[in-house]
Amino acid sequence: MDLPKNSALEERLKQSRVFKRLALRKLQQRKLQEGQEQREVYGTIASEFMSLPSLDNVDRLSTVYGYSRVRRAISLLDNLVFEEFFYGKLPLYPLWIKQFTRLLDAARPRAIVKELMSSQE
Repeated sequence: MDLPKNSALEERLKQSRVFKRLALRKLQQRKLQEGQEQREVYGTIASEFMSLPSLDNVDRLSTVYGYSRVRRAISLLDNLVFEEFFYGKLPLYPLWIKQFTRLLDAARPRAIVKELMSSQE
């Protein structure tokens, strides 16, 4: 009875590894205006994010790399994966990437909060 569960879990892990390799390879191939150094940073962030897609990991990445870089890397990853899905190169579109993009948008510092914080000084 454990055999079907293990084989299903192994199949899912295999699919996630293939998805991660494909997405990271496409991200590295994509031409970025920021240059080689920024492309490597975005690739590193995307790789670490896809290794452990959780809010704690996103928070840790934002602390290490900065909010804007993490937001840009996840946005690039989301756009790339959607494009591959749209053109039929990926059989499924993982909605969890879109959820992280929306969460990061909600967590973005607002202008009024910046104004209030600067007026207190």
